[in-house]
Amino acid sequence: MRFLLGLLLLGFLASCKEDGEPETPFVYMGPIMTVNDLAVTYSDSGKVVVKMSTAVQEKMQNEDENYPKAIYVNFLNDDAVEYSSLRGDSGRFVKSKDHYVIMGNVFFYNREEQQSLSTNELIWSPKTKKIYTDKKVQVNTPTDQLIGNGMESDQDFSNYKFIGGITGYFKVDSLITQPDTSQSRVLN
Repeated sequence: MRFLLGLLLLGFLASCKEDGEPETPFVYMGPIMTVNDLAVTYSDSGKVVVKMSTAVQEKMQNEDENYPKAIYVNFLNDDAVEYSSLRGDSGRFVKSKDHYVIMGNVFFYNREEQQSLSTNELIWSPKTKKIYTDKKVQVNTPTDQLIGNGMESDQDFSNYKFIGGITGYFKVDSLITQPDTSQSRVLN
């Protein structure tokens, strides 16, 4: 009998709170897994076509992924030679949309076409093999500099078009399209 009274008293005390409010369950929204020094390869028909790397990957409960450090994506041709590269300060993978969002000082360079792209945010879809943004973007070629709002392209940045219009166009004799790593240039 004492044992039964003890259990009832313990159950009563455990269900009481000082302020009488019902207890709200705690929901953890942080990463469920963290990976350091991540290197991922995408292949097509047994050939590596894309290499992605970052210092930190955080896997979330909804299967999204955050990349709080710089992210690098390299595109390879059929001979396994890198022909385009994409870099950003951070990024994330959105599972529901099956695409990557690369953010902060985004720079895309196509070695074969000798052209580069700079923006603050770029979306890459491995499934559709497209890149796009609705942000301000600057494209440099060996002879032109184009500034516009929004752009879409093949993932290799060989064929592109501005979707929000061109706001600036400059013809130049020779334009350096490779990045200057000594200074950071962000488009506003």
